[in-house]
Amino acid sequence: MAKGTAQEVEELKQAKDGFDVLADLMRYSEQGDYDAIDAGDLAQRFKWFGVYRQKPNIGHFMLRIKIPGGQLTPRQLAGISDICDQYARGIADITTRQTIQLHWLTIKDIKPIFEKLAALGMNSQFACGDAPRNVVSCPLAGVSTQEIIDSSQAVRDVALMYEKGGKEFSNLPRKFKTSVGGCHLHCHQPQINDVGIFGVPRNEQTGRPAGYGLLVGGGLSSTPHFAQPMRVFLKPEQVTEVCRAIAILFRDHGYREKRTRARLKFLVADKGWQWTRDMIEQILGYKLEHDDTIQHPTAVHNDHVGTGKQNDGNFYVGVPIERGRWTARNMADIARLADKHATGDKRIRLTNKQNVLILDVPEAHVEALSHQLTSVGLTPGAHSLRTNLISCTGSEFCNLAVVETKHRAGAVLRYLEEHTELDRPVFISFTGCPNACAQYQVADIGLTGIPTHDPDGTLDENGKPMKVDGYNVLLGAGFGTDPKFGEVIAKKIPASRVHLAIKGLIDAYMASRIDEDEPFQTWVSRNEPEALQKLITDAALAEDAASLVA
Repeated sequence: MAKGTAQEVEELKQAKDGFDVLADLMRYSEQGDYDAIDAGDLAQRFKWFGVYRQKPNIGHFMLRIKIPGGQLTPRQLAGISDICDQYARGIADITTRQTIQLHWLTIKDIKPIFEKLAALGMNSQFACGDAPRNVVSCPLAGVSTQEIIDSSQAVRDVALMYEKGGKEFSNLPRKFKTSVGGCHLHCHQPQINDVGIFGVPRNEQTGRPAGYGLLVGGGLSSTPHFAQPMRVFLKPEQVTEVCRAIAILFRDHGYREKRTRARLKFLVADKGWQWTRDMIEQILGYKLEHDDTIQHPTAVHNDHVGTGKQNDGNFYVGVPIERGRWTARNMADIARLADKHATGDKRIRLTNKQNVLILDVPEAHVEALSHQLTSVGLTPGAHSLRTNLISCTGSEFCNLAVVETKHRAGAVLRYLEEHTELDRPVFISFTGCPNACAQYQVADIGLTGIPTHDPDGTLDENGKPMKVDGYNVLLGAGFGTDPKFGEVIAKKIPASRVHLAIKGLIDAYMASRIDEDEPFQTWVSRNEPEALQKLITDAALAEDAASLVA
């Protein structure tokens, strides 16, 4: 069962649906006996409620909380802070799907945590497993002065539809990711989700009001695909039923023979967009409004972290979280300050770059809030890389990761903040394995873990070159009307030297860009891969290159 092959997992799901594990999970928690847990429940079914075995697999768990659109209240964040402090050794991670992961949990902790989450109006149903994952959106949904359409309620409606669907969606071939947003920047990354719903402006010629476009079949991991345009216009009231229809399409027609090909992206790639749209309409029982002009949206790397005006006259204040790792104290401080300085709904939003926005702040409170955030180590106006450098969990806790990421990313970030000048966003991703939780294929500088040899020539106990953490470096990625995945430019750069590789790239970009408005991706496209590789290797592998201790 632990192998996780397609046949084994499918047999496990037939024996007991992952949705049915909740009662057993609560029973195991009451008993508090790790050794009494069924192997199939432990290895797979617990995931349907966001519970993973934490490396090294014996006795501790990670829990992922569902937070549709990253939408929180101060009360909810304060409650998660209390849970984190009591059960998770005071640390947590923000994910690229706008959720929070807790570590160091024991089986006896699960029931009281679930009860505390329920009291906050939250849960972890379908936070993992072969089911619909957390629905992501623009963190400024409903308040942006430039959004095409307010998607904040649509996100909640779609998430609730999946949750209420229960067993209708609990046995999909594999994970199923949905993105719904009306942001003018398309920051919710619709092009890399199984379902990507994005804003389409009002058509001034026909008078058609603003609505949505539809992409299907995106995903990253070791074989990335951009979602394909369905060439339709969706009315706001159609969004939930269209998401439901696509989930049913995946459930009934998705591949189950091989886990590595069981994602929706492979089905859509094989069958094509026309077949996919026809099947969606067949399940819906009606035709969608066809429009060949609605294809890939424009997009940039931005999760809005900063300070800006909302459409109601209040302001939002962004809080960069260093590589997505924060503490119970950080959460408590943000919740407290949001409650103190915000007004009305006092909303808090998590972003897909692992940061936080405090919404609904009256203009008169912005300066005081920013000052008080800075005083507790959460400076809103930090170096731009603090907003744009992200990391997966890495080998510290994840069973799939082959290198450590969180601590390395933190050390590199602090080095770059001190040693580089940067006036435009550059998105950097540290990812511990090919599964792309930190989205290395779509980052400006994507780093994916791979073991390599110690650059200092240290030998192991057998007299062979010692293996150390390393990274492949990918460049050239971008969303938008002509999306591109990053390409491997340099391989096996030692982790202890990767800060120099990144600095070399940033310094060269700042020195040779056409003007201050040239994006990093455009600069990369003007340079030959060999020249970029030389920038990386000359900096990182020079004889006098100084290693950085994480």
